Amino acid sequence: MKSRQRKMQWAGVLAALMTLALAVSCKGFFVDPTLTGVAVGPSGLNLSVQQTFQMVATGSYNDGSQKTLTSGVVWSSDTPTSATVGQTSGIVTGVQPGSANITASSGGCSACSGSTQVKVVLNGVTSITVSPGSQSVTKGGNPVYFTATAAPGAVDITSTANWNILDSSNVNQNANFTIQFVSGLGEEFVPLTTATSGDYKVVASYAGTTVTGSATLHVN
Repeated sequence: MKSRQRKMQWAGVLAALMTLALAVSCKGFFVDPTLTGVAVGPSGLNLSVQQTFQMVATGSYNDGSQKTLTSGVVWSSDTPTSATVGQTSGIVTGVQPGSANITASSGGCSACSGSTQVKVVLNGVTSITVSPGSQSVTKGGNPVYFTATAAPGAVDITSTANWNILDSSNVNQNANFTIQFVSGLGEEFVPLTTATSGDYKVVASYAGTTVTGSATLHVN
C-alpha cells in the first residue's frame, strides 16, 4: 500500500515538473511581439482646403505580423500652415495649398515612426488677385515682392502659384529675371542685367485652372 502511495506521489511530482518545463519552454508564446516599425497611409493623398481625412498607422512586429495601431500613437505635421493633424486622432485637415509630412510615432524605438506626404490643393478657383497692383524695381537695386490670393476664401497661393513675367508683347521674360518664393515676404522678382527697361506684366496662375491674376512691374 505504501509502495503504491509512493508511486502516486512520484507520478504527481513528475507531472508537476513536466508542466513546469512545458511552461518554461513555451514562454515565448505568451510574450507580446515587439513593435519594429510604423507605416502611415494612405500615400499620395491630396486634400482640398478645409477637407479632413482619417490617417492610418500600421505597426510591424518582430514576429512578422502587422496590425492597425488604434491607441498609443502620437501624430504630428511638419507644416501645420498647410495641413494639421490631431495629435491623438490622426485626423488631418487641409489648411492652405502646399504640402506637409504627417508622422505617426508609437513606442520608444528609433524605427517606431513613419510618415507620408499630404498635399493640399485648391479647387473651384474663380479669381486670383496679385498684390500690390504695381511696383517699380531698379536693376541692381533691392528686389520687389508680390503675393497672390485666390477666391473664394482669399486663400494665399503665393508659394504654390505659377509665376511668369511678360513684356508688352506678351512674350515670356522669365529668363531675364530671378524669380523665387521667400517665406514671409512673397514671390521675389529681381531683374537681371539682360532685362530691358519698361513695363512688364507679372502673372500668377494656379494648376488645374485657367484663371490668372496680374500686376504691373516697371523696371528702371
